[in-house]
Amino acid sequence: MRFLRTTLTVLVLVVLSTGVSAQRLASSPSSHRSAQAPIASAVSVQALSKLQLDRTARAQEQRQAPPDRRRRPGRIVAGAAVGATAGFFAGGYLGAWISGDCGGCDDPGLMGAVIGAPIGAVAGGILGGKFLF
Repeated sequence: MRFLRTTLTVLVLVVLSTGVSAQRLASSPSSHRSAQAPIASAVSVQALSKLQLDRTARAQEQRQAPPDRRRRPGRIVAGAAVGATAGFFAGGYLGAWISGDCGGCDDPGLMGAVIGAPIGAVAGGILGGKFLF
């Protein structure tokens, strides 16, 4: 909370200080004309350089991009299977860890593992099918 308050205070002070200097520049007519030319030339140079960078980046992407970027269904299914298997074990372990000790019962963490394993398998299958292989 204190960090957020400090950050917002600094941000407000920076914004207010830049607004005051802009008003001082705009108040004198001679400084307005002299300040306008360098800003306009800097903006146009920056826009041209960004345009050139965009063109070169697009040209490189077109040269390097493979013709078909879609994955085949077999790779999606394999990723989903690996993800579901890993998610099953990770969810079971996490569920057992969360449920913790039951205070002297025969199977501490079993209920959490039984609940967490299928949830982890579904989440892992979805993420594996989307991002693996």
